[in-house]
Amino acid sequence: MSPDQIVVAAVALVAMVAGEVWRMSTPALVRDAPLSKATALALAMATGWSWPVRGPEDSLTGLLGPVLVAVTAVLVASGVRRDFSHIVPDLVRLLAVMLVAGVLVRLPLPGGDTVLHRALHDPGRPVLVAALMLAAAVLAVATPLVTRSVLRSVRARAHLRIQLGEDVGRHGPLALATATTATVMALSLELLGPLSLVLFLVPLLLLQPAVERQRRIRLAQRQTIVALARLTEEAGLTSLGHSDRVAALAVPLAREVGVHETDLPDVEAAALLHDIGQVGLTRPIPGGATVEVSARDQRRIAGTGAAILARTADLSRLAAVVADVGVPHHRAEERGDVSLAARVVRVASAYDDLTGRAVRLAGADGPAQAVDRLVRNTPHDYDPRVVEALIQLLERRGDLPASSRGGLRV
Repeated sequence: MSPDQIVVAAVALVAMVAGEVWRMSTPALVRDAPLSKATALALAMATGWSWPVRGPEDSLTGLLGPVLVAVTAVLVASGVRRDFSHIVPDLVRLLAVMLVAGVLVRLPLPGGDTVLHRALHDPGRPVLVAALMLAAAVLAVATPLVTRSVLRSVRARAHLRIQLGEDVGRHGPLALATATTATVMALSLELLGPLSLVLFLVPLLLLQPAVERQRRIRLAQRQTIVALARLTEEAGLTSLGHSDRVAALAVPLAREVGVHETDLPDVEAAALLHDIGQVGLTRPIPGGATVEVSARDQRRIAGTGAAILARTADLSRLAAVVADVGVPHHRAEERGDVSLAARVVRVASAYDDLTGRAVRLAGADGPAQAVDRLVRNTPHDYDPRVVEALIQLLERRGDLPASSRGGLRV
């Protein structure tokens, strides 16, 4: 092992330990270590790295050194944090990214050469080499992202395309920045040595606090919404967990009917807050089931909730959606300006009211009966498209037997 390689390994180890210690571990958000990942990717794709086994610069033995550095970094960082519970998942994700990128740049191209070989011996086409190396880095950082999307899609029984779009929109920009940084470091490592690891990590170092701060702001906003949604439950005005269940149903239902991904957070927030107007009732509704009260009372509850939200700067954008949740479909058609989000929340809330514990004791006894009642009140009260999407979603989840479809015509 040459002195230069010792210095590179030492600097890389320090950078990766720092990156692993300073992980983006905001609660309820994905754990990520872009500094560590970029450094590991750069080592895996670097030219001329043949430690600890001597061999051709583009052989797979060149991955042994980077892998040893990565394993050491994760173990040291876990010791510094005094938290060993995440060693295995963190190490698996990091090694998966390294191996995908390292193998891709060492695979023979159509001409027989590898990307690493061209980087060392074909300086006349630097743009092509850089593009190929960047493609390998992008595919590498996309591997855990796609894997996570597949697992979440299976667990939630949601469309993979939709889940993947959500994850890419949320984590894609930082992943792309990581891949780009790693590519620049890998290409410059032969020329600049360990200086490239320090120099090109600075932009990512400055980007990480901004991304983490933005994520924390989003989390704080969501916590505020959840706290407001709990008011009606704590006051005994709605059944326990009603707002959470409505939100959990409204988001995939909104996807089914074509609500844009960027609007889904507002759908979720409106679903959580749609019953907040019940705090203004002088006489509570049994079980908080608005589906059991008159259309006039539904509009009044929704209007009160909208008035409350309109006085809150961060939530005023949701006032119109919450107000329109109380509008029956035939009135919505007459107006022509009721959002699809409001129609979705109206159906999701009615379904949960009909299948909730409080109403079930009064006679509703399952998804099929609840959907049947929704169908009988469609299109007067509910949007036919949303009710049809609800039936398809429940069938896909297994909550509604396909055999009952014949009796549920929208």
